[in-house]
Amino acid sequence: MERYGYARVSTGKQTTDSQITDLTRDGVSDCHIIQETVSGATDWKSRPLLRKLIRKLRTGDTLTVAKLDRLGRNAVDVLSLIERLKKRGISVRILNFGVDTSGSGGALFLLLLAGFAEFERNLIRERVIAGLQTAREKGVRLGRRPKLSRAKIARARHLRKQGFSITKIGLILNVSRMTVWRSTKEVTPGSDA
Repeated sequence: MERYGYARVSTGKQTTDSQITDLTRDGVSDCHIIQETVSGATDWKSRPLLRKLIRKLRTGDTLTVAKLDRLGRNAVDVLSLIERLKKRGISVRILNFGVDTSGSGGALFLLLLAGFAEFERNLIRERVIAGLQTAREKGVRLGRRPKLSRAKIARARHLRKQGFSITKIGLILNVSRMTVWRSTKEVTPGSDA
């Protein structure tokens, strides 16, 4: 049962010194502390050194961070990481909260974090729905456009053979450039500039 530490800063201008001090004061050996420079908005799966550390951890090990935001700023992402580690029998210590996920206080913390993650998901969902509604009100056509009829595909291919650009054909047929490109790509290789 080993104790590992993770320290993170967002830019090269910052240092992990205070985090390292907190981790070593808590009993984490210097040789077991991983330091990384990566934005807190980056999900844990996209952090190469954190991923490598997580693969190294074994049942009974502990991952310690000085502050929760060192693991990430997104409650959903942080919760998924902590739950994944918990399933493997790895506890997480968050020093500034005095939380260890292996104890009853840790269970309460995870319950609260799950609540915040759900709240965050709901806020995102509400923003997406509001954005879609605004787009509809402005007349923006949402979703996939219907496939072209065989007659329109034939016309698009004919126009393309005559030298019309994909953009021009899209305007003529009242469809997107991508729809024209998909329907004509077998006929005329190359791209349209």
